[in-house]
Amino acid sequence: GSSYRTKCCSNIECDKNFQNCQGFQCFKKDKWDGGYAGCKLGAPADWLGTVLGGAIVPREIKPAPEDTQTQGTSLFCFSVVMWNLPPSAGYYDSEANLANNWKRQGLGILHCDDHMIVDGLPAPRSGWGSTANIDVFIKYWQQVHDDGRYKSHDWIAKVDTDAVFFPARLKLHLQNLRTPKGSRVFLLNNGYKFKFMGALEVMTREAADLYYENAARCSSGEGGHSGGEDYYMKSCLIGIGVDIQVDETLLYDKYAAQNGCGDGWAACFHFYKTVAEWNGCHGEALNAQKAHDDAWNAEH
Repeated sequence: GSSYRTKCCSNIECDKNFQNCQGFQCFKKDKWDGGYAGCKLGAPADWLGTVLGGAIVPREIKPAPEDTQTQGTSLFCFSVVMWNLPPSAGYYDSEANLANNWKRQGLGILHCDDHMIVDGLPAPRSGWGSTANIDVFIKYWQQVHDDGRYKSHDWIAKVDTDAVFFPARLKLHLQNLRTPKGSRVFLLNNGYKFKFMGALEVMTREAADLYYENAARCSSGEGGHSGGEDYYMKSCLIGIGVDIQVDETLLYDKYAAQNGCGDGWAACFHFYKTVAEWNGCHGEALNAQKAHDDAWNAEH
């Protein structure tokens, strides 16, 4: 429908491989002042068709110069756990088992400066891109807002339960990005498809504040409910004017055909749906990190 910013459109349409993406334009439907305008790839035949504006192009924020304050790296992390949901396949463990495993060992989000475990809400097990899935995740983000602790930190990270996550590594990435202090920024985290995969969603506190101010506008349908929760969130953030930084080495994801956990720099590995696989990935990543650190120290 109509725009987030005046006469601009956040809607994007891509082919099935998320390539050849095109931004929508804002077209006037009728001749009346204050009449209807909408975001479309092209003007429908029965519309007036006057172009009022184009697609929103996100602004990429450059690293802060050496003499400029940066955002800091204090992390508030949260995961959503479906405590009562059976495994999605017979050979997987339940989310409860996965979460209890990293909780018992004090790993993952427990290494963030503060963390929150959100109880998953009952929802139909539906396909990627379902409105039901997106609406439930909107409620999870609202719980984080209502909890309020995120406001005491520089960054907020949503981490999937079946992800092997290293907050200390994420902080190293954030240091390298040198995000200017106070920026409203979210991170593109992988080179695959639309470059924002939901296993690790990272944004500044200021970006989260802007999202919460505009959450109702996003959920009302201005940004659409197409795609998965991650695609919805990316479209919403861009639509409301959140800037981007890019670090395609943040997340190592099987959905991006990145198998194994032998990368010593990635901050997160996804997806590992049995306790044995999760623990194995964690151990492999620690060994890779030691090799990575040894190589770096040898060079410096």
